Amino acid sequence: MKLFLCLFLLIAFQPIAVSESPQTNKTQKGVLRIYLARHGQTDWNVQKRLQGFKDVPLNATGKKQAEELKQKMSGIQVDAIFSSALQRSRETAQIVAGDRVVISLPELNEQFLGKFEGAYLDGRDPTLEAEYDKRNVDPNDTLDGGESTNQHYARVKIALEKIRKDHPQGTVLIVGHGGTNVLIMRELLNLTAEQADSIHQANDELYLIELFPDRDPMLWKHVPVSNLDQL
Repeated sequence: MKLFLCLFLLIAFQPIAVSESPQTNKTQKGVLRIYLARHGQTDWNVQKRLQGFKDVPLNATGKKQAEELKQKMSGIQVDAIFSSALQRSRETAQIVAGDRVVISLPELNEQFLGKFEGAYLDGRDPTLEAEYDKRNVDPNDTLDGGESTNQHYARVKIALEKIRKDHPQGTVLIVGHGGTNVLIMRELLNLTAEQADSIHQANDELYLIELFPDRDPMLWKHVPVSNLDQL
């Protein structure tokens, strides 16, 4: 399977028209468009702490990023909005959704990091960081009471099966987590683990994955005018 990576420029005051992709003005039968966002920033993101299952709320910057995501999604009719069961994801999704219902799926939660949850990756404990870096590359390591990458991947696939069963076509928004979203792209784009590991989605970045019934998927990335150097 080939992957086409495209960059698309969306300016805040020029929203996409209803149900349009960057390629066409017509809704294509059998096409599923998944807008994929990461939750807004938390204090733990700033402090370089591993969050995992820790239920950390958005900070002021994160709430602003969620409002900016709402503007990016302005004019796009989505059939459903999904989040994880963790409040940083749910809060981001709810800000975008407004009065609409957000469907929270615990299968979209971030990886449970066991003894490493809450650990700082800012250099204060190089021994612990080195242990985490070494063990995190083993897809079967459950991190002392946590969850392995393979276990995380298995439940993310369950979430995607639920979403695609209910929405075989149309447009949905998923607000996930850094690690979870990498696994979503790995599954939907048929990436290897090594290819997926190279993806690092920032808290304010928005992707679009288009899934077609008769050709390879396409991955789009929203590029605001402030980041034109990415073109």
